[in-house]
Amino acid sequence: MSSAPGTPLFRPIAWRSLSQGAAMPTFDGLTAVAPCWGVAALFSIVGDPWGLTGREGALYMLLAWSVVATSVMTILFPRKTYAFVALAACTVLLYALRLPVASNNKTITTMFDLCILLSGTVLAAQGKLTRERLYESLRTPARLILATMYFYGIFHKINTDFLDPTVSCAVGLYKPLAEPFGLEDNLVGRYLAIWSTFVIEGIAIVALFWKRWFAIGLTSALVFHYIIPISAYSWYMDFSSLVFALYMLTMPREASAKIYEITCRHVVEPLRSLFGRIGILAPIAALLAIATLVVLLLALANPGRPALMLLHSIFILTWAVVGGVAMTAMIYAAMLYLPYRGGTAGRSPYAAWNWIVPVLYFVSCLSPYLGLKTESSINMFSNLHTEGGTTNHLLFSRPPYLFDYQRDVVQVVASSSPSLTRTANEGRMNVLFSIEEFLRRHPDQWVTYIHDGQLIEQATAASLTLESATWLERKLLIFKQVDPNRPKVCTH
Repeated sequence: MSSAPGTPLFRPIAWRSLSQGAAMPTFDGLTAVAPCWGVAALFSIVGDPWGLTGREGALYMLLAWSVVATSVMTILFPRKTYAFVALAACTVLLYALRLPVASNNKTITTMFDLCILLSGTVLAAQGKLTRERLYESLRTPARLILATMYFYGIFHKINTDFLDPTVSCAVGLYKPLAEPFGLEDNLVGRYLAIWSTFVIEGIAIVALFWKRWFAIGLTSALVFHYIIPISAYSWYMDFSSLVFALYMLTMPREASAKIYEITCRHVVEPLRSLFGRIGILAPIAALLAIATLVVLLLALANPGRPALMLLHSIFILTWAVVGGVAMTAMIYAAMLYLPYRGGTAGRSPYAAWNWIVPVLYFVSCLSPYLGLKTESSINMFSNLHTEGGTTNHLLFSRPPYLFDYQRDVVQVVASSSPSLTRTANEGRMNVLFSIEEFLRRHPDQWVTYIHDGQLIEQATAASLTLESATWLERKLLIFKQVDPNRPKVCTH
């Protein structure tokens, strides 16, 4: 096949004209984003099987299945704005019921869902709620939330232990990927894993705001987020899929339109013509069936694996395909516009209310240094410690506490709780606030611990002398267990 001189092999599509020939639905940005957000919600909820089976209570199970239902609706009917907004509402309600929440992934998701609800409410109150305006109003919050995530992904890691190749969390992710090649102990590879984290996240931040070269940041970020779930270090599929969805909002509209064209022409329309609308789910169902069969056959050959590990393995295989296809399509579309020379007509209009949730989220992620929560502040897998008035962060000799919650750290000696007994046996410590809250929630339990050199024997809720924590403290403050060893090994 040949083309005339000067004719590009790939021709970028026009904003309002997606195809030559076969009629296709008119593109709008929200239609491209909604299915991605639905898939991300499904990856997230599947990682919480106990909630779906009712172990967390009837209301929890109802909201969890509501998330499943609205996710499927959003995938099947991406042009139905109510399905997209309903998914956001169900996710926010489930998050509120879960509080306090340790998961950074669920917190990021909820922050963006709050942006969806706020944008929809304000636009409706102004009488301006259209899909186009809702899409435009969400582009700025998506970019700011991604920038916050990458900023703290760098900032929290500027500590002595993340830079130590013997304990760095970057090495924890590198080792399972390098082990098949016999390179898990290679010092150069370990340092490369550490420093590439800073480089990739730094490029991602710059490219979010430098539209001309957005494709470079998007490509490096998508490859990074595609790989980390495959490391099997943790349940990362929900994190990576939500990042992919946010990138669908931040990339230029022409690029997301190209992705829409590809998926509509080559995937959605053929499936709908063969099986009807429900046929859109056929590839996902087939993929899940194949992944389940593969994992079960491997489990028969290697018995004794716990059920949660098998579930994790099934969705790692699922992500390898789903994430790989999504990454390829997004990078292909982005490269068509490198460097981007489009105008500013698609630039999101400035509105102060678009900044409210992202700014509050940015401030909340400072909490480890302020003496507040150490969970759900983008310091996952960063080796950071700030408890007990000390820190390994290179920019602080001591954490600049404004609150004293982290100042008191205790060593559990014994407890009626198996989980706290296990903590004691493993040598980990706890923030005193966490122990007190545990006793208040479990008045039939007791804990013996050492605080400031003093042994407190069999403390119970009845023996606590401090006033009960406020509702806000109980819902927002959640602390990691404290590792007293130095260097600090990698933990969540």
